[in-house]
Amino acid sequence: MKSIAALGITLLLTGGAFACQVPVFRYALERWPADTFRLLVSSHGPLDEELTSRLDYLRGLLESDPRPINLELEVIDLATLTEAERISIPGLELADEKPTMILLPPKSWQTGEPAWSGPATPENLARLLDSPARQRCAGHLVKGESAVWIVVESGDREKDSQVKALLAAGLARASSLLEIPEGVVRREDLNRELSNIDLDDVLRSDIPLKISFVTETISRDDPAEAIFLPTLVEPEALRSGEPLIVPVFGRGRTPGALPASQITAERIFGACEYLCGACSCQVKEGNPGYDLLFKTSWDNLLNNTVITADSEIVQQALDIVSFSPPDDPAAESSQPGRLPILPAAIALAAVVLAGAGFRALGRSPSDS
Repeated sequence: MKSIAALGITLLLTGGAFACQVPVFRYALERWPADTFRLLVSSHGPLDEELTSRLDYLRGLLESDPRPINLELEVIDLATLTEAERISIPGLELADEKPTMILLPPKSWQTGEPAWSGPATPENLARLLDSPARQRCAGHLVKGESAVWIVVESGDREKDSQVKALLAAGLARASSLLEIPEGVVRREDLNRELSNIDLDDVLRSDIPLKISFVTETISRDDPAEAIFLPTLVEPEALRSGEPLIVPVFGRGRTPGALPASQITAERIFGACEYLCGACSCQVKEGNPGYDLLFKTSWDNLLNNTVITADSEIVQQALDIVSFSPPDDPAAESSQPGRLPILPAAIALAAVVLAGAGFRALGRSPSDS
Protein backbone atom coordinates (compact mmCIF):
# COMPACT_ATOMS: atom_id res chain seq x y z
CA MET A 1 0.00 0.00 0.00
CA LYS A 2 1.26 3.45 -0.92
CA SER A 3 1.60 6.06 1.82
CA ILE A 4 0.69 9.70 1.24
CA ALA A 5 3.23 11.11 3.68
CA ALA A 6 5.02 12.60 0.66
CA LEU A 7 2.10 14.98 0.19
CA GLY A 8 3.75 17.23 2.75
CA ILE A 9 6.45 17.86 0.14
CA THR A 10 3.85 18.41 -2.59
CA LEU A 11 2.05 21.03 -0.53
CA LEU A 12 5.32 22.69 0.38
CA LEU A 13 6.09 23.18 -3.29
CA THR A 14 2.62 24.32 -4.32
CA GLY A 15 1.48 26.18 -1.22
CA GLY A 16 2.84 29.52 -2.33
CA ALA A 17 -0.04 29.98 -4.76
CA PHE A 18 -3.06 31.95 -3.65
CA ALA A 19 -5.78 29.73 -2.28
CA CYS A 20 -9.49 29.67 -2.66
CA GLN A 21 -10.60 31.06 0.71
CA VAL A 22 -13.31 28.45 1.22
CA PRO A 23 -12.22 26.12 4.05
CA VAL A 24 -11.01 22.66 3.06
CA PHE A 25 -13.95 20.93 4.78
CA ARG A 26 -16.51 23.06 2.92
CA TYR A 27 -14.71 22.95 -0.41
CA ALA A 28 -14.64 19.15 -0.20
CA LEU A 29 -18.33 19.01 0.66
CA GLU A 30 -19.47 21.26 -2.18
CA ARG A 31 -17.00 20.50 -4.95
CA TRP A 32 -15.39 17.05 -4.64
CA PRO A 33 -17.61 14.20 -5.88
CA ALA A 34 -16.81 11.01 -4.00
CA ASP A 35 -14.65 8.44 -5.81
CA THR A 36 -16.52 5.37 -7.04
CA PHE A 37 -16.35 1.86 -5.58
CA ARG A 38 -17.14 -1.26 -7.64
CA LEU A 39 -19.25 -4.12 -6.33
CA LEU A 40 -18.88 -7.55 -7.95
CA VAL A 41 -21.57 -10.13 -7.20
CA SER A 42 -20.50 -13.56 -8.41
CA SER A 43 -22.37 -16.86 -8.58
CA HIS A 44 -22.46 -20.17 -10.39
CA GLY A 45 -25.85 -19.93 -12.06
CA PRO A 46 -28.83 -17.72 -11.15
CA LEU A 47 -29.06 -15.92 -7.81
CA ASP A 48 -31.99 -16.47 -5.49
CA GLU A 49 -35.11 -14.39 -5.95
CA GLU A 50 -34.72 -12.11 -2.91
CA LEU A 51 -31.13 -11.14 -3.66
CA THR A 52 -31.97 -10.62 -7.33
CA SER A 53 -34.76 -8.26 -6.34
CA ARG A 54 -32.43 -6.28 -4.04
CA LEU A 55 -29.81 -6.01 -6.77
CA ASP A 56 -32.39 -4.87 -9.32
CA TYR A 57 -33.47 -2.12 -6.91
CA LEU A 58 -29.83 -1.10 -6.39
CA ARG A 59 -29.26 -1.02 -10.14
CA GLY A 60 -32.19 1.37 -10.47
CA LEU A 61 -30.70 3.67 -7.83
CA LEU A 62 -27.36 3.68 -9.61
CA GLU A 63 -29.03 4.72 -12.87
CA SER A 64 -30.65 7.79 -11.29
CA ASP A 65 -29.20 11.28 -11.57
CA PRO A 66 -27.66 12.38 -9.32
CA ARG A 67 -26.47 8.96 -8.22
CA PRO A 68 -27.21 8.53 -4.49
CA ILE A 69 -24.27 6.22 -3.84
CA ASN A 70 -20.69 6.22 -5.12
CA LEU A 71 -20.83 2.67 -6.46
CA GLU A 72 -20.89 0.64 -9.66
CA LEU A 73 -22.49 -2.81 -9.77
CA GLU A 74 -21.52 -5.86 -11.81
CA VAL A 75 -23.29 -9.21 -11.48
CA ILE A 76 -21.24 -12.10 -12.86
CA ASP A 77 -22.30 -15.68 -13.56
CA LEU A 78 -19.02 -17.54 -13.33
CA ALA A 79 -20.48 -20.46 -15.27
CA THR A 80 -20.55 -18.28 -18.40
CA LEU A 81 -16.94 -17.07 -18.17
CA THR A 82 -13.88 -18.58 -19.77
CA GLU A 83 -10.84 -19.06 -17.55
CA ALA A 84 -9.11 -16.14 -19.28
CA GLU A 85 -12.12 -13.87 -18.63
CA ARG A 86 -12.23 -14.90 -15.00
CA ILE A 87 -8.54 -14.14 -14.49
CA SER A 88 -8.88 -10.74 -16.19
CA ILE A 89 -11.45 -9.41 -13.69
CA PRO A 90 -9.77 -8.06 -10.52
CA GLY A 91 -11.08 -9.51 -7.28
CA LEU A 92 -12.70 -12.63 -8.74
CA GLU A 93 -10.01 -14.80 -7.18
CA LEU A 94 -11.98 -14.36 -3.96
CA ALA A 95 -15.18 -15.75 -5.48
CA ASP A 96 -16.54 -18.79 -3.67
CA GLU A 97 -18.66 -21.66 -4.92
CA LYS A 98 -21.57 -19.92 -3.25
CA PRO A 99 -22.65 -16.40 -4.30
CA THR A 100 -20.01 -13.87 -3.23
CA MET A 101 -19.81 -10.09 -2.97
CA ILE A 102 -16.47 -8.41 -3.60
CA LEU A 103 -16.13 -4.67 -2.96
CA LEU A 104 -13.32 -3.08 -4.96
CA PRO A 105 -12.08 0.33 -3.80
CA PRO A 106 -11.67 3.37 -6.06
CA LYS A 107 -8.53 3.49 -8.17
CA SER A 108 -7.46 6.42 -6.03
CA TRP A 109 -6.79 4.02 -3.13
CA GLN A 110 -3.91 2.70 -5.27
CA THR A 111 -4.16 -0.81 -3.93
CA GLY A 112 -4.98 -4.08 -5.65
CA GLU A 113 -6.67 -5.42 -2.54
CA PRO A 114 -10.47 -5.59 -2.31
CA ALA A 115 -11.96 -3.41 0.41
CA TRP A 116 -14.18 -6.28 1.58
CA SER A 117 -15.51 -9.65 0.45
CA GLY A 118 -18.07 -12.06 1.84
CA PRO A 119 -21.20 -14.09 1.16
CA ALA A 120 -23.73 -12.48 -1.17
CA THR A 121 -26.79 -12.23 1.04
CA PRO A 122 -29.48 -9.56 1.35
CA GLU A 123 -28.25 -8.81 4.88
CA ASN A 124 -24.65 -8.28 3.77
CA LEU A 125 -25.77 -6.15 0.85
CA ALA A 126 -27.70 -3.86 3.19
CA ARG A 127 -24.72 -3.55 5.57
CA LEU A 128 -22.34 -2.88 2.70
CA LEU A 129 -24.45 -0.07 1.25
CA ASP A 130 -25.29 1.73 4.48
CA SER A 131 -24.95 1.66 8.25
CA PRO A 132 -26.12 3.70 11.25
CA ALA A 133 -22.72 5.36 11.70
CA ARG A 134 -22.62 6.50 8.06
CA GLN A 135 -26.16 7.85 8.30
CA ARG A 136 -25.24 9.88 11.38
CA CYS A 137 -22.03 11.18 9.78
CA ALA A 138 -23.83 12.29 6.61
CA GLY A 139 -26.52 13.96 8.69
CA HIS A 140 -23.93 15.99 10.60
CA LEU A 141 -21.97 16.98 7.47
CA VAL A 142 -24.94 18.25 5.47
CA LYS A 143 -25.95 20.40 8.45
CA GLY A 144 -22.62 22.21 8.32
CA GLU A 145 -20.39 20.37 10.81
CA SER A 146 -16.75 20.84 9.87
CA ALA A 147 -15.91 17.20 10.52
CA VAL A 148 -17.18 14.14 12.34
CA TRP A 149 -14.58 12.49 14.55
CA ILE A 150 -15.25 8.77 14.86
CA VAL A 151 -13.89 6.91 17.87
CA VAL A 152 -13.43 3.21 17.11
CA GLU A 153 -13.53 1.69 20.57
CA SER A 154 -11.09 -0.99 21.64
CA GLY A 155 -13.37 -2.57 24.22
CA ASP A 156 -11.03 -1.50 27.03
CA ARG A 157 -13.14 1.02 28.94
CA GLU A 158 -10.17 2.87 30.47
CA LYS A 159 -8.28 3.23 27.18
CA ASP A 160 -11.43 4.31 25.34
CA SER A 161 -12.19 6.93 28.00
CA GLN A 162 -8.67 8.36 27.81
CA VAL A 163 -8.88 8.70 24.03
CA LYS A 164 -12.28 10.38 24.21
CA ALA A 165 -10.95 12.84 26.78
CA LEU A 166 -7.96 13.74 24.59
CA LEU A 167 -10.22 14.12 21.57
CA ALA A 168 -12.60 16.36 23.49
CA ALA A 169 -9.71 18.57 24.64
CA GLY A 170 -8.30 18.94 21.13
CA LEU A 171 -11.68 19.68 19.58
CA ALA A 172 -12.59 22.18 22.30
CA ARG A 173 -9.39 24.10 21.66
CA ALA A 174 -9.95 24.03 17.90
CA SER A 175 -13.54 25.22 18.22
CA SER A 176 -12.52 28.16 20.40
CA LEU A 177 -9.44 29.30 18.47
CA LEU A 178 -9.99 28.57 14.79
CA GLU A 179 -11.81 31.01 12.51
CA ILE A 180 -13.28 30.89 9.02
CA PRO A 181 -10.70 32.29 6.53
CA GLU A 182 -11.24 35.90 5.49
CA GLY A 183 -12.69 36.39 2.04
CA VAL A 184 -15.30 33.62 2.00
CA VAL A 185 -18.54 34.96 0.51
CA ARG A 186 -21.88 33.52 1.55
CA ARG A 187 -24.43 33.66 -1.24
CA GLU A 188 -26.75 35.88 0.77
CA ASP A 189 -23.90 38.41 1.09
CA LEU A 190 -23.92 39.10 -2.65
CA ASN A 191 -26.68 41.65 -2.09
CA ARG A 192 -24.27 43.79 -0.05
CA GLU A 193 -21.69 46.21 -1.37
CA LEU A 194 -18.54 44.16 -1.82
CA SER A 195 -15.51 44.59 -4.04
CA ASN A 196 -12.98 42.36 -5.78
CA ILE A 197 -14.91 39.14 -5.24
CA ASP A 198 -13.40 35.95 -6.65
CA LEU A 199 -16.22 33.61 -7.71
CA ASP A 200 -14.23 30.66 -6.34
CA ASP A 201 -14.74 32.19 -2.89
CA VAL A 202 -18.54 32.17 -3.17
CA LEU A 203 -20.20 29.26 -1.38
CA ARG A 204 -22.31 26.93 -3.52
CA SER A 205 -24.88 25.96 -0.90
CA ASP A 206 -26.80 27.68 1.87
CA ILE A 207 -25.99 25.30 4.73
CA PRO A 208 -24.39 27.11 7.69
CA LEU A 209 -20.68 27.83 7.43
CA LYS A 210 -19.20 27.30 10.87
CA ILE A 211 -16.33 25.73 12.73
CA SER A 212 -17.92 22.93 14.67
CA PHE A 213 -16.99 19.32 15.35
CA VAL A 214 -18.99 16.34 16.54
CA THR A 215 -17.93 12.88 17.67
CA GLU A 216 -19.43 9.48 16.98
CA THR A 217 -18.51 6.12 18.49
CA ILE A 218 -18.31 2.72 16.81
CA SER A 219 -17.74 -0.54 18.62
CA ARG A 220 -15.40 -2.98 16.92
CA ASP A 221 -17.92 -5.78 17.40
CA ASP A 222 -21.00 -3.89 16.17
CA PRO A 223 -22.49 -6.16 13.47
CA ALA A 224 -24.18 -3.19 11.77
CA GLU A 225 -20.72 -1.67 11.10
CA ALA A 226 -18.90 -4.93 10.32
CA ILE A 227 -18.50 -4.05 6.62
CA PHE A 228 -18.01 -0.31 7.07
CA LEU A 229 -15.11 -0.64 9.54
CA PRO A 230 -12.61 -2.40 7.22
CA THR A 231 -13.23 0.32 4.61
CA LEU A 232 -12.91 3.09 7.19
CA VAL A 233 -9.51 1.92 8.48
CA GLU A 234 -6.91 -0.64 7.51
CA PRO A 235 -7.70 -4.13 8.86
CA GLU A 236 -4.27 -4.21 10.49
CA ALA A 237 -5.23 -1.18 12.59
CA LEU A 238 -8.44 -2.93 13.64
CA ARG A 239 -6.46 -5.98 14.74
CA SER A 240 -4.13 -3.84 16.86
CA GLY A 241 -6.67 -3.60 19.66
CA GLU A 242 -5.96 0.09 20.18
CA PRO A 243 -8.69 2.71 20.21
CA LEU A 244 -8.66 4.67 16.96
CA ILE A 245 -9.88 8.12 15.98
CA VAL A 246 -10.91 8.86 12.40
CA PRO A 247 -12.04 12.28 11.15
CA VAL A 248 -14.59 12.25 8.33
CA PHE A 249 -15.32 15.38 6.27
CA GLY A 250 -16.59 16.46 2.86
CA ARG A 251 -18.67 13.76 1.17
CA GLY A 252 -17.38 10.96 3.35
CA ARG A 253 -13.64 11.54 3.08
CA THR A 254 -10.99 10.78 5.68
CA PRO A 255 -7.23 11.25 6.04
CA GLY A 256 -7.08 7.91 7.88
CA ALA A 257 -7.00 6.54 11.40
CA LEU A 258 -4.82 7.65 14.29
CA PRO A 259 -4.15 4.98 16.95
CA ALA A 260 -4.28 5.78 20.66
CA SER A 261 -0.50 5.58 21.01
CA GLN A 262 -0.11 8.55 18.63
CA ILE A 263 -3.00 10.70 19.83
CA THR A 264 -2.29 14.09 21.41
CA ALA A 265 -4.50 17.14 21.76
CA GLU A 266 -1.94 19.05 19.65
CA ARG A 267 -2.25 16.61 16.75
CA ILE A 268 -6.02 16.79 16.89
CA PHE A 269 -5.84 20.58 16.86
CA GLY A 270 -3.41 20.49 13.93
CA ALA A 271 -5.75 18.30 11.91
CA CYS A 272 -8.66 20.65 12.62
CA GLU A 273 -6.50 23.61 11.63
CA TYR A 274 -5.82 21.99 8.27
CA LEU A 275 -9.48 21.15 7.66
CA CYS A 276 -10.62 24.67 8.55
CA GLY A 277 -7.92 26.50 6.61
CA ALA A 278 -8.24 27.96 3.11
CA CYS A 279 -8.24 25.29 0.41
CA SER A 280 -4.71 25.76 -0.94
CA CYS A 281 -4.97 23.05 -3.58
CA GLN A 282 -8.38 22.78 -5.18
CA VAL A 283 -7.97 19.30 -6.70
CA LYS A 284 -8.39 16.25 -4.51
CA GLU A 285 -5.00 14.77 -5.37
CA GLY A 286 -3.30 17.72 -3.68
CA ASN A 287 -4.96 17.00 -0.34
CA PRO A 288 -4.56 14.09 2.07
CA GLY A 289 -7.37 11.59 2.25
CA TYR A 290 -9.40 8.81 0.66
CA ASP A 291 -13.13 8.42 0.04
CA LEU A 292 -15.54 6.05 1.77
CA LEU A 293 -18.71 4.38 0.52
CA PHE A 294 -21.78 6.46 1.44
CA LYS A 295 -25.40 6.00 0.42
CA THR A 296 -26.10 9.72 0.41
CA SER A 297 -27.42 11.95 -2.36
CA TRP A 298 -25.06 14.81 -1.53
CA ASP A 299 -26.04 17.07 -4.43
CA ASN A 300 -29.73 16.83 -3.61
CA LEU A 301 -29.17 17.45 0.10
CA LEU A 302 -26.83 20.38 -0.47
CA ASN A 303 -28.81 21.94 -3.31
CA ASN A 304 -25.50 22.97 -4.81
CA THR A 305 -25.29 25.77 -7.35
CA VAL A 306 -22.12 26.32 -9.35
CA ILE A 307 -21.44 30.06 -9.32
CA THR A 308 -20.29 31.55 -12.65
CA ALA A 309 -20.33 35.03 -14.13
CA ASP A 310 -23.63 34.15 -15.84
CA SER A 311 -25.35 32.85 -12.70
CA GLU A 312 -28.56 34.66 -11.85
CA ILE A 313 -27.32 35.38 -8.34
CA VAL A 314 -24.25 37.13 -9.80
CA GLN A 315 -26.20 39.05 -12.43
CA GLN A 316 -28.53 40.38 -9.74
CA ALA A 317 -25.56 41.64 -7.75
CA LEU A 318 -23.65 43.36 -10.56
CA ASP A 319 -24.73 46.86 -9.49
CA ILE A 320 -23.34 46.54 -5.96
CA VAL A 321 -20.60 43.90 -6.17
CA SER A 322 -17.29 44.13 -7.99
CA PHE A 323 -16.00 40.81 -9.33
CA SER A 324 -12.38 40.18 -10.20
CA PRO A 325 -11.64 38.96 -13.73
CA PRO A 326 -11.19 35.18 -13.55
CA ASP A 327 -7.64 35.14 -14.95
CA ASP A 328 -6.25 38.41 -13.63
CA PRO A 329 -3.36 37.68 -11.24
CA ALA A 330 -3.05 41.36 -10.36
CA ALA A 331 -6.68 41.60 -9.35
CA GLU A 332 -6.40 38.37 -7.39
CA SER A 333 -3.36 39.49 -5.42
CA SER A 334 -5.00 42.83 -4.55
CA GLN A 335 -8.13 41.31 -3.03
CA PRO A 336 -8.68 42.41 0.56
CA GLY A 337 -8.15 39.65 3.05
CA ARG A 338 -6.06 37.59 0.64
CA LEU A 339 -2.77 36.91 2.34
CA PRO A 340 -0.05 34.68 0.91
CA ILE A 341 -0.37 31.19 2.33
CA LEU A 342 2.64 30.05 4.29
CA PRO A 343 3.93 26.91 2.57
CA ALA A 344 5.60 25.64 5.72
CA ALA A 345 2.38 25.87 7.69
CA ILE A 346 0.49 23.94 5.02
CA ALA A 347 3.23 21.33 4.85
CA LEU A 348 3.19 20.99 8.64
CA ALA A 349 -0.56 20.43 8.64
CA ALA A 350 -0.21 17.82 5.91
CA VAL A 351 2.54 16.06 7.83
CA VAL A 352 0.38 16.06 10.95
CA LEU A 353 -2.36 14.37 8.97
CA ALA A 354 -0.40 12.17 6.63
CA GLY A 355 2.98 11.46 8.13
CA ALA A 356 3.29 11.96 11.86
CA GLY A 357 -0.38 11.68 12.66
CA PHE A 358 -2.81 9.99 10.30
CA ARG A 359 -1.72 7.04 8.21
CA ALA A 360 -3.61 7.11 4.93
CA LEU A 361 -3.18 3.34 4.65
CA GLY A 362 -2.25 3.46 0.99
CA ARG A 363 -5.52 5.05 -0.01
CA SER A 364 -4.28 8.09 -1.91
CA PRO A 365 -6.74 10.63 -3.29
CA SER A 366 -7.62 11.21 -6.91
CA ASP A 367 -8.24 14.27 -8.97
CA SER A 368 -11.76 15.66 -8.88
